[in-house]
Amino acid sequence: MRSIEMGNIEIHALADGRIRLPTTFFPGLDVGRHPDVVAPDGTVHVPTGAYLVRGGGRTILVDAGLGPREIGFAEGVQPDDGDMGAGGGLPLALNEAGVSPADVDTLLLTHLHSDHVGWVAPHGVPYFPNAEVRYGEADWAEVVEPAGRHDWARIGLEAVRANGKLRPLRGDVELAPGITARHAPGHTPGHYVLDIVSEGRRAVLLGDVLHTPAQLADSGIRSSADTDPSLAHFTRQRWLREVEGTETVIAPAHFPGMQFFRVSADRVAQPVSAVSAG
Repeated sequence: MRSIEMGNIEIHALADGRIRLPTTFFPGLDVGRHPDVVAPDGTVHVPTGAYLVRGGGRTILVDAGLGPREIGFAEGVQPDDGDMGAGGGLPLALNEAGVSPADVDTLLLTHLHSDHVGWVAPHGVPYFPNAEVRYGEADWAEVVEPAGRHDWARIGLEAVRANGKLRPLRGDVELAPGITARHAPGHTPGHYVLDIVSEGRRAVLLGDVLHTPAQLADSGIRSSADTDPSLAHFTRQRWLREVEGTETVIAPAHFPGMQFFRVSADRVAQPVSAVSAG
């Protein structure tokens, strides 16, 4: 489990599982220029999981992984072995961090794609009984409603809504002192990042603003899951300009190892440890 301290706040990366994506998922990706992005099986392996933020008496979870399930490739998509990915590791990761589901007071969903909401309410049963679930309001009509009533993510979100625990976000919202959810649309219209400032130090949990380290230096790479590719590109460049060459630590949701790093002025990822971030 990767962890850093930002002033009096601890941030833990919690793995849930992994997904294999075909290279066609990343329009603009030149495998010849970025061979390290592709695994030996010809796909791009990305982790799924969550980030735990603790401090000031608050326990905030950012995203909820893929959930206890397996997913397969759509028909005709390579590779054809059916195994696109699986989740299920988040409960163990939470336990290793010393947190129970009941301890989580806020669950911030960066967006409502199914690989970020899997543990909200598996099979319609809320997993974090005391958590207020916050999400970008614009995502409901764009992401959830078109999915159909039998969709895994929609079933879970509607279960939480029925319990009165689902609350939409509009604009930038301070969730706790020094912890602010900031609207970062493009990947989805209601996409958010979490901006954390404590004792002069800063970390930003970027969700799906970035999908692969190759996007740091190659602005032509995008995700086929971007709802608005132009806006997603604008948002990606806006956040990179804000953090490059600074001491700000960032953590995109799907970078290898869910690692924390800084971005140099020439946009090279510089991994950080708990010691160097603190």
